[in-house]
Amino acid sequence: MTPNHAPLRHKLALYLSSRILAANDGREALCRALRGTALLLGARHAAGSLETPRRAALHASWGKPPAAQEERVPALRLHVALRDTALTGSLTITFDGCRRPLEKERAEQLLSALLPALFMRAKAEQAETADCLFQDIVQAAGDAILAVGEDRSILLFNNRAEECFGYKASEVLGKPLEMLLPPRMRSTHAALVNEFSAHDQNAKIMGRRPEVFGCRKDGSLFPADISIARSIIGGKPVMTAIARDLSRIRNTELALLSREMELKEIIERMPFGIAVARERDGIIILSNEAFAATAQRPAEDIQGRHASLFFEGLSPASLAFEPLWSQATFRGMEIDIKRPHDQPARSIVSTVRITHQNERAVLFGCNDVTDHLKTLENLRRSELKLTRAQHIARIGDWELDMDAQRLCWSDQARRIISAGRGDCDISAPALFLQHVHPDDREMVSTTFKEARETGEPISLTFKLTRTYAGGADRPLHVHLEGRIEAAKGKQNLRWVGTIQDITQQAEAQQELVETRNRALTASRTKSRFLANMSHELRTPLNAIIGFSELIARDEFNGDLNRYRGYAEDILQSGQHLLDLLNDVLDLSRVESGHIKLTEEWLSPEVLVQSCLQMVRERASAAGLTLQTVVDPALPEILADQRLCKQVLLNLLVNAIKFTPPGKKLGIHAERGNEGGLVFTVWDEGIGIDPADLARVLEPFEQAENELRRQHDGVGLGLSLAKSFVELHSARFSMDSAPGQGTRVYIAFPPARCGTADVSSERPFKALRVQAIH
Repeated sequence: MTPNHAPLRHKLALYLSSRILAANDGREALCRALRGTALLLGARHAAGSLETPRRAALHASWGKPPAAQEERVPALRLHVALRDTALTGSLTITFDGCRRPLEKERAEQLLSALLPALFMRAKAEQAETADCLFQDIVQAAGDAILAVGEDRSILLFNNRAEECFGYKASEVLGKPLEMLLPPRMRSTHAALVNEFSAHDQNAKIMGRRPEVFGCRKDGSLFPADISIARSIIGGKPVMTAIARDLSRIRNTELALLSREMELKEIIERMPFGIAVARERDGIIILSNEAFAATAQRPAEDIQGRHASLFFEGLSPASLAFEPLWSQATFRGMEIDIKRPHDQPARSIVSTVRITHQNERAVLFGCNDVTDHLKTLENLRRSELKLTRAQHIARIGDWELDMDAQRLCWSDQARRIISAGRGDCDISAPALFLQHVHPDDREMVSTTFKEARETGEPISLTFKLTRTYAGGADRPLHVHLEGRIEAAKGKQNLRWVGTIQDITQQAEAQQELVETRNRALTASRTKSRFLANMSHELRTPLNAIIGFSELIARDEFNGDLNRYRGYAEDILQSGQHLLDLLNDVLDLSRVESGHIKLTEEWLSPEVLVQSCLQMVRERASAAGLTLQTVVDPALPEILADQRLCKQVLLNLLVNAIKFTPPGKKLGIHAERGNEGGLVFTVWDEGIGIDPADLARVLEPFEQAENELRRQHDGVGLGLSLAKSFVELHSARFSMDSAPGQGTRVYIAFPPARCGTADVSSERPFKALRVQAIH
């Protein structure tokens, strides 16, 4: 392009400048400048960069770069700089495939004319970008942002401001700032703004000025913290305010304050002691009345003191480093709480880490168990006393679950039931009934069944079977009490009661009964003795006195034959009295234990023959047949001869008395089944009812029948015979029935029997059977 073409160049520059300014962004404007210049130089491709001091380089390209295999035309590089008071920058462009390199100077002139337009486009883009960025920042801010002009009209109102004040931006822009303030603060606020404007200070930061309140569209107020900045825009002052809504913070603070108050209230109302100590120094900052009562100190004397003054084992070091308390929590440790004038309070202490008044703290929960431990100790002592009392009283308790049919017994009750047998299973009613004495088992079972149906308490006395060491059996007497306990909505829930060993009482009662019976028996015996003795004594005494009186008066004028007969009667009566007195004296000596045996070896045959010799005439006079069966080879016995004779004579005399004429009686001597010797005295007399056999062996007792009342006697014969036999460790027994006679057996043990005498010096004698008529 020649100088004649300068207007065309300027036109082209003007055209490109308008197009550049109309471009959407700086890159598009640079591309248009590269295209126009490339056309001027005949280039196929252009790449350039625009650099400004306040922004990064702007790069752009135009056209298609030549391929590597194509013939390359040397590249043309242009550099244009702009030096101006307002604008400073440079443009560097590389043209590939340039066919008119001689146009370089004109191209640089053209670019020099275009460069201001490019810079204007770049600065416009920069400003637009900054404005967009500013708007984005303002709208995305978490605090309300407002801009106020010199006339205090609102110039800027972001999204957060809309949320805080409840106005849309369109409703407040251009309006006075006072509409966002409470009415009572508007005049004060205007004075503060004027004061701020008059000073050189350009900003006030949040937290360095008093809290203010904003007024929402609905008229409600909210607390706010505001930062203010002052700037000059377009030569006019603009104040920008950043307002932070403190409602949530204040609500949070109120909630925290309320929570702390609630915590204090809860702590104060807790029935157990609570103390809160700071973790960093261990100072107690909160405690309740229960803790004060446990520590026996006033509340004001606790707060502000170190926790180690109250908790045993806690050192004055910080709780954060104290080994015992440095854990996050611990539960249920028994710790002593110190008291000023008393023994420490035993407490169950648990801790938990909390945050109180924005500080780490340790909460101590203290359950004072001092009284509880004392109660437990008293209860233990009471239980021990109860156990001792139950042991002394021999009483235990039991419980029966009706649904499960399970019996629970106390230790004492088990000892009562299982004494002498070790542990026994009594966990069920059926198992317990097995230990009830068979005589009482039906009664116990029936009583429980009836009580269950009627709901009435039970009280019964019965016997339990019990085996002692050595196999001895003795029933255990117990008294059982019980009643039904029912829960709400249930019936017959369980039986509860006690069981008491009354064996000693029962035996004592039995002994009392037996003693009473013996006393009654003795009284009756005495009465019978006096009655019998009065008759037995009067009869011979009357005979003695009567016959003696006849002789003394000589009523028959010296008739010696008659007097001789009277003398014989007197002699017989005296002998009868002597025999009676001897029997009474022998009984007395036996009962008092003063009788002594004069033992010697006796021949059974000789003993029997001597007795038969004494009763032979009396049996014959009664019309009875007396038989004896004695084995001459029988061994001798070690016995008292007088007592053995008296036993056999008493039995033979009784047999003669109570056997009707024409009948038989006798005495046998033979070997016993166990190697001993047995004497048997038998008769065919009236016999004795088996029910009276035990009674007739008692002193002064006689079987009552018509024949017995016809004979004299005081009822001592059988009693003395039995006592004399037992003195020899022998066994006395009777076998009788009415109308069938009586057989009395006297069995001497082998220990009192010697060896049979069958030597050559004593010729063998056959079994002798003798009958005396």
